[in-house]
Amino acid sequence: MLTISGTGCALMDYLYADVRLDSEAFVRYRSRQSGDGGLEPGKLVFVEDLERFAGKPFAGILEELTGGAKPDRANLGGPSIVALIHAAQMLEGHNAHIRFLGARGNDASADEIMNIVARMPLDVSGYRAFEGHTPFTQVFSDPTYDQGHGERTFVNERGVADLFAPEHLPDSFFDSDIVAFGGTALVPQIHNNLTALCKRARAGGAVVVVNTVYDFRNEAKGGRWLLGESDETYGFIDVLVMDKEEALRLSGTESSEAALDFFRAKGTGAAIITDGVRDILFYSDGSLFSVPALSGLRFLAPGKGSLPACSLPVSAEIRRVLASPDKPKGDTTGCGDNFAGGLLASIAIQLEAGQKRGSLDLVDACSMAIVSGGFSCFYIGGTYQEARPGEKKQEIEHYYKLYREQLSANAADRARGE
Repeated sequence: MLTISGTGCALMDYLYADVRLDSEAFVRYRSRQSGDGGLEPGKLVFVEDLERFAGKPFAGILEELTGGAKPDRANLGGPSIVALIHAAQMLEGHNAHIRFLGARGNDASADEIMNIVARMPLDVSGYRAFEGHTPFTQVFSDPTYDQGHGERTFVNERGVADLFAPEHLPDSFFDSDIVAFGGTALVPQIHNNLTALCKRARAGGAVVVVNTVYDFRNEAKGGRWLLGESDETYGFIDVLVMDKEEALRLSGTESSEAALDFFRAKGTGAAIITDGVRDILFYSDGSLFSVPALSGLRFLAPGKGSLPACSLPVSAEIRRVLASPDKPKGDTTGCGDNFAGGLLASIAIQLEAGQKRGSLDLVDACSMAIVSGGFSCFYIGGTYQEARPGEKKQEIEHYYKLYREQLSANAADRARGE
């Protein structure tokens, strides 16, 4: 049986589907300079920092931002658990065991979370209860932002996530086929020890996948963000997934291409940078993934001593649906998390099929990730609650097929010189 074990961020998302990020209330609490604790579109701030910035309790700020409205939806969120749930849903019918280890409180939010995960194909026996508050995020979504492509802002309370530590990860966690660390910047003791944790997982033969989240703790300190104890962490990561803002902050560079060069130089096997509705950029050093001569790929000119980087577009069909008058009511809350989950699922399927290190198909993994992230715009929140097992898998496979046809058509156009 193939095993995926993951740890990192899991929380309750309280989602407001229509909060304008240019409203008078939002502008009142908007950041004046990076790391000052104010709100910023697309970024996360901690409750305690926002309260210090605003000089008032968060309850009053929330009232102003939402006009006193109740959340449109409460859903299970977090870059780790959402990615793992999506991977588990995509692995329906496969001989795979997916589990999450993390921290929850002993409050009503924890009860809500456990009611949701009880309906998911995910092992949460390592999801420990601690005395205190369950982590939560208030998510303010503006569907009109960025010319209608949408954007979100997050206000986070870490709660008992601060208590979860490396000693809560058993030996069996590191013996998995795939070990995934997701959004660990919101779980400080795991994040601060990420070098040792990734090193141990790699030493056990696991494929190590890290997907990041905006690191407000490091941003407040200024300078380049640390990932673990030192930059040695990067050499123990097989696949690093981040959005553009996170990539620039982690690398200390000013462009996605330069960021990819940084991660390559530090020894990361493959790095993938997402950028909203724009193309993803990525490279592979060949240690885990090959990059087939496809097929709709666009190669970017490498800098001196660099590996060639590649780009892939977003799904044209998903963009068409989102632009249609009868588009589903959803938001972008779970895009990055489901992108990472699609990547995990593809890696697992390829390993199950007998592919070895160095021969996994990165374009296939990115294709599954792209349609997974895009599909999450069709519903509110990160976690898709299926009516029946295999429901989401069937939907994703439909968009995956259309996406591969899109790439083939792009390749044919390039071959004709169009």
